[in-house]
Amino acid sequence: MYIVVQHKISDPAKFWEIAQAATPNLPEGVKLHSVLPNAGGSNAVCLWEAATLDTVKNFIEEKVGQMSTNQYFEVDVKSAMGLPA
Repeated sequence: MYIVVQHKISDPAKFWEIAQAATPNLPEGVKLHSVLPNAGGSNAVCLWEAATLDTVKNFIEEKVGQMSTNQYFEVDVKSAMGLPA
């Protein structure tokens, strides 16, 4: 399934430092397709792929949950446009 995460980031420098370090070590079966931050790094939208939403949520909250408020939702694949092939 595809999962979108919207991040509202309170400490952009720390958030992006941790995100850069964590990305090469994703849990098995988890793929990060897109990272779309604003210019200041205080907001971002990311597209993930995993078996469950909780897999992505647990990973993100453990890594950057202290410096961001995160909203998660499963993508409606039937209505989506532009998903990875």
